[in-house]
Amino acid sequence: MGVDVLAWHDAEVAARRALCLTAACSSMEVRCELLRSTVWALATPPSSVHVSRVLGSALPAWQLLASRPEASEETLRAELRAALSTLEDSGDLIDLGGGYWASATCRFVRLPNQAGFLLVGGIPTYLLPIEVEYHGPHRHLLHLHPSLAAAVPVEQLKSWARLPGRIALQDWAKELIDSLERQPYTPTSSEPFEFYRPEEARSGAPQFKRWYDDAGGSNGVLLARRARLYGAQEYRLVEVRGGRIVSACDLVGIEVRRLMYALDQVADKPVRALYRRSGAGTEWILTSEIPRAEQRVLATLGTLTIPDDRPYQRRWLVVRNEALARELLEALGVQVGAAAEEERT
Repeated sequence: MGVDVLAWHDAEVAARRALCLTAACSSMEVRCELLRSTVWALATPPSSVHVSRVLGSALPAWQLLASRPEASEETLRAELRAALSTLEDSGDLIDLGGGYWASATCRFVRLPNQAGFLLVGGIPTYLLPIEVEYHGPHRHLLHLHPSLAAAVPVEQLKSWARLPGRIALQDWAKELIDSLERQPYTPTSSEPFEFYRPEEARSGAPQFKRWYDDAGGSNGVLLARRARLYGAQEYRLVEVRGGRIVSACDLVGIEVRRLMYALDQVADKPVRALYRRSGAGTEWILTSEIPRAEQRVLATLGTLTIPDDRPYQRRWLVVRNEALARELLEALGVQVGAAAEEERT
């Protein structure tokens, strides 16, 4: 039995063909499909596999597909490890703890406005009778294949992205604040708190400019933060009387960013998002971070860029389902407007 020896380029083309990847696929798209295939091959559900074996098995193929002979094994291995975390966030792979990984259940996620579906789960593309459009770690398809429609479950976008339910943002915040039990507060360190006071900020001001060094003469419940050792931020919900903290509780497991948007709504001081048409779609320019669930959805619709000269900006270029992007921002109470000429450069 003979063995065919392929030139480097021919081997790369053959590997891409085997993984159902085109020459147009980005580095991230190649890594993600390679890792989905590797985990599936080493641990077909419901089995699991250790991360060291995943990386060790995927590394030779990534050395070939990366087309960067000068890159070190350490660099390429780190790129694969980062892509594993990305696939966990997208719902394709599961981190079981202790270094073990598994493939998530295959399902489709229905996108609103008849914008098609996401293919989610660890099953490699080459095992399915469908053509997909790659977008970073995500796989899009316009219609469900008849042979899969009855066999593969369909998940709603809110469930997959972990978006909140139908409850209004202000009502969610009120329920959250009322449910948290605050304990009497006695200062135990000299680390000063900052207080989130959107009512004092001008409309449209970014959220990072809504933090103040004191509580003013406030009476009531405020969101507060302080920097701990090594710069980590600790957030608390505090009750103040005459501007002094009298009780507090930690906000462990609470998405503080979503609470900030709710407080903006209560104060009637929305942040601003500007949009401008681009050849590929619509670019949204924000100066405040958005909650994690909304980020997860926007990542399926476009790409995020943070300009080097404006690190406080978040620029999302949305290339599909632009109505959904606007809907997500408006649900947060964001004030939407067209970018002025100076913001177009």
